[in-house]
Amino acid sequence: MRIIDAHVHVGDNYEPMSPFQDTGRVDRLLMLMDQCEVEKAVMVPVVADFSPDNNAECALWARKHPDRLAAMIDVAIHELNAAEEIARAREEYDAVAISYYPNSADISWMLEPQYDPVWEALKNHVSVFNLHVSPPNYPTLLELAHRHVDLFFVCNHLGLPGQHFEPSDPTYGGLIGARALPNIYIKASAFYGAATTPWDLRCPRALGFFAALLRDLGPSRLLWGTDWPPTSSHLTYRQALEIVRSGAEGMDEGTLELVLGENAARVFGI
Repeated sequence: MRIIDAHVHVGDNYEPMSPFQDTGRVDRLLMLMDQCEVEKAVMVPVVADFSPDNNAECALWARKHPDRLAAMIDVAIHELNAAEEIARAREEYDAVAISYYPNSADISWMLEPQYDPVWEALKNHVSVFNLHVSPPNYPTLLELAHRHVDLFFVCNHLGLPGQHFEPSDPTYGGLIGARALPNIYIKASAFYGAATTPWDLRCPRALGFFAALLRDLGPSRLLWGTDWPPTSSHLTYRQALEIVRSGAEGMDEGTLELVLGENAARVFGI
C-alpha cells in the first residue's frame, strides 16, 4: 500500500516551533517517514518573514530526494504578478501544486473578472490549487470549482471546521455541496486543529468530522496528511498516521489505499 503524506512543512528554522526551531529539518522528516513506511510527502511552503526563501528550499529538497519528496509552491494569488509566478512554478520549481494562504478573511474577490488570468495560468501550468479555506468561504470555493472544472481544488485540514459547526451538521457547514463537484478534495490532516483534546490520539471530535466527510463525500475525495511539524506539539508522526489508519471507523483495505496514498498520487501526479 502506498502511503503519501499530503501536507508537511519543512524548514531548518521553523519559527512557529520556537524554541525548537529546527524541528522541521528535512532529515528529521525523512527519518520519521522511514520509521512509518511513508513513501512520499508533499511539502507546503511557508513563505514568511522567518522563511522568505521556503519556495526555493522546498524545490531544492524535492530535487535532492525525488523519490521521497514533492513540492508545492506558495503564490500570492492576490498580487498582480500571480499569473507570471504560476507560469514559473512548473519549470523553475517542478511544482505539483500552487498553494495559497489567503490574505483576507473574505475570499469572494477571487471570483472577480480581474483574476481570470490566474485561473488560466493554473489550467495551463499546474492544474492543482491548494487552498486554506474555512467555512465562511465555502460558497466561494464551490463557485470556483463549478467555474473551473478542469482544476483540482485541494482544501487543508478537514476544511478547517474549527468551532463553526459540529460533526453532526448534515451539511458540513455547507461543504456538502462539493458532492456534485468532483474536482474538490479535502485533506484529512491537522486533526488537532478540529479537536477539543488535541493531545488525544482518539480525537473524537476530529474523527467525527473525518467520518462525516468519508460518508458524505466518499473515500475518493480525501487525502491523508499530517501537518508536520506543527502536529508534533500534540501527536507523534506515527500517531498522526494511525489516527486514520487505526482510529477511524469504516476504513476497509480499499478505503485505506485511497485515503492514505492513491488519491494523493492521482491528484498531484506523483
